[in-house]
Amino acid sequence: MKSKRYIHPIVMLTALLVASLGCDLPFQTSAQGENLGATQTMQALATRVAGTLEPREEGGEAEGSSGEAPESAEAETPQASETPTITMTPTLGAPIVHVSVDTNCRFGPGSVYEYLGALLVGEEAVVTGKLADESFWYIENPDLPPPYCWIWGAYAQVEGDTSGLPILTPPPTPTETLIPIDFSVSLDTAGCCATWLVFVYVENTGSVIFESSRVTITDSDLAETNMIDSDLFPDIKSCLILGPPVNLPPGVSSYLGVIGFSANPTGHDVTATVRLCTEDGLGGDCVQKSVSGVVPHP
Repeated sequence: MKSKRYIHPIVMLTALLVASLGCDLPFQTSAQGENLGATQTMQALATRVAGTLEPREEGGEAEGSSGEAPESAEAETPQASETPTITMTPTLGAPIVHVSVDTNCRFGPGSVYEYLGALLVGEEAVVTGKLADESFWYIENPDLPPPYCWIWGAYAQVEGDTSGLPILTPPPTPTETLIPIDFSVSLDTAGCCATWLVFVYVENTGSVIFESSRVTITDSDLAETNMIDSDLFPDIKSCLILGPPVNLPPGVSSYLGVIGFSANPTGHDVTATVRLCTEDGLGGDCVQKSVSGVVPHP
């Protein structure tokens, strides 16, 4: 018995296509458009048949045979990472200090330490440390450099929570005064404010702020001595000075007057002794100078 021979549909379609082209060869020039159309139709049919006969992959459908993608494709798709939760911790503001009186700022907590700057009325500074009894504050130096210095707390008003500030150990006390404090003094004219007075003219020629003074004047012709202490450094000659204490920063000058003389001291021989100090009430570092001469006419 003869076995049946199986002819693949693709082979059969290809044979039909060749046969049809062979039949049309004599008419290729006159019927080129018709032959081309037939050729394209047969090619399309062959492609469709081939597509339907693609073998299935083991364990799944062939790619393109359905709208579903293989399971492996889902595993390869990158997944968006979970957005981390950020917890914000509020930052509390550092304490701020103001002063009611111009205050020196030094290398350590006390007048024996080197002068580094000054915190003036109307200025503010950040407080970064303190002494245990809060008598001195360690602040950012308003007159950089250096970056930090100590101020006395007598005239300081601190705003903010200071409980968390570190308690600092003062630096070693210097064995000698390294603070260049100096001033110049000269006699000025006399005046009258119920009683007669004599003015002296002082100028801060050092690098520290003076906060108080004592002026003593002896009139040799009248045999009289008068003295006055003050925390004021007015820049005018006046009988009445009102207002809060005014300090004498470096490079600034002031008139200081002593009242109480019984007669006009103009033309008299006088001696004036001036003592200037770096803290109110003649406290802190002090320096003293004297000048003698004749009280000049206005």
